[in-house]
Amino acid sequence: MKNIINKSLFLVVILLCSSCMNEGLESLNEDTKNATVADPGGFFANATVSLAANINGLPYRATGPGITRLWVQHFTSVTYLEGVTYIPEYSWAELYRDVLNDLNESSNILAGTVASNSGEEKVIKNQQAMIEILKVYAYSNLVESYGNIPYSEALDFNNALPKYDDAKTVYLDLIDRLTSAINNIDSSVAGFGSSDLIYDGQAIKWIKFGNSLKLRMGMRIMDVLPQIGSEIILEASTLLIESNDDNATFRYLSEYPNTSPWYNFTVRQGLKYFVGTNTFIDKLNDLDDPRRSVFFTPTSDGTFKGAQYGVTQDYYSFSKQGQYFDEPELATIFIDFAQVEFLLAEAAERGVPGITNPENHYNNAIRASLEYYNIPNAEIQNYLAQPSVAYSTAQGTWKEKIGMQKWIALFNQGFEAWTEYRRLDYPELSAPVEAESDIVPLRFLYPISEHTQNGSSYEAAAAAIGGDNYSTKLFWDVE
Repeated sequence: MKNIINKSLFLVVILLCSSCMNEGLESLNEDTKNATVADPGGFFANATVSLAANINGLPYRATGPGITRLWVQHFTSVTYLEGVTYIPEYSWAELYRDVLNDLNESSNILAGTVASNSGEEKVIKNQQAMIEILKVYAYSNLVESYGNIPYSEALDFNNALPKYDDAKTVYLDLIDRLTSAINNIDSSVAGFGSSDLIYDGQAIKWIKFGNSLKLRMGMRIMDVLPQIGSEIILEASTLLIESNDDNATFRYLSEYPNTSPWYNFTVRQGLKYFVGTNTFIDKLNDLDDPRRSVFFTPTSDGTFKGAQYGVTQDYYSFSKQGQYFDEPELATIFIDFAQVEFLLAEAAERGVPGITNPENHYNNAIRASLEYYNIPNAEIQNYLAQPSVAYSTAQGTWKEKIGMQKWIALFNQGFEAWTEYRRLDYPELSAPVEAESDIVPLRFLYPISEHTQNGSSYEAAAAAIGGDNYSTKLFWDVE
């Protein structure tokens, strides 16, 4: 009996000690290293990086917007010809998965955040507006690439087979969303701070970015919806990007893996594929364009020489990209001052009320591009004074003048250069003989995965736009 009592007392003591110890050690079960609430700024920053990589990257095969550097014939490949001959292999997975989905996550987290004061409420409202601007940017790129796209049913994990929405309907809705986002930004309070990899938290510059994007989208639809386009352009022109200091850019770092995708492909991997085309370099030579020595290196005889587009040739016989573009920190440009001024020059020519003096905007645009590449002022003045450059004497209609100079200024901004080529029809470019299309593509073909995984939606979309072909014009491309 004594042994039983002793054992019972021992168990009671152990239980009491355990209870006391547990009361003091409960905090040890808390995981302080793994966050239970995700940071919305992290998702926003990651979406920005992914969007920049999608615009600026150049995979081996023709899989995304970066390939358009080749399509507008700034560059050609002299080794592997898939990109220059329009091999039909495209993907929009990165934009939906890595950009739009991350932006949605950031927005959802903010929507569930309880602000402690009115100042914090304003910051959250700014952040939501900045998310919306990047969403509009990404979706507009999709519409401008493909036409009809998954939109109203996109990003729904419970719907693996989303329908495609009408491109024009989507585009107009995006402009409405962009307008609301711009109006929701309070320039007196902060945004995402250090998670803002474009403007480092400067809310006023996000207003300028949003309006400049709205100006661009308004001009996209001018040929098909001139009245609506004019109204949009007028609304946007109240506060635009006003100098290169306002440019919406993403700049990479000097150490891999945070280096430019273009640098990774052409320099770090040492791939000897790309040289300038004779189409582009001959034009630079004709104009004695001072950007020529920034864009390209001279050949062994000291001249700048481009290769024939879309043909296997000797890499070492032609001008390669200049040192400026070999830098790991090379920026991706979302939209810049030169683009804005070219758009205003066009708006003036089209008679948009309140926008005048196309020559002044044209000169501002060219100057902005030259200054971006650190061309001295004296050379800028000489260039603008050339009869072949000056607005009053340059060859052709206003479309040709603006289109040609815009093509040059948009060097290394392949997607935008390709989109403006399709819209303005200048310069005049021809497809190579061995290409998959007898014209420079007017759109991307839908991803092959859509044929097999979302077949009925794909077939309906292809029929609605007039065929899943390179020659199918998108709704805004009517000339």
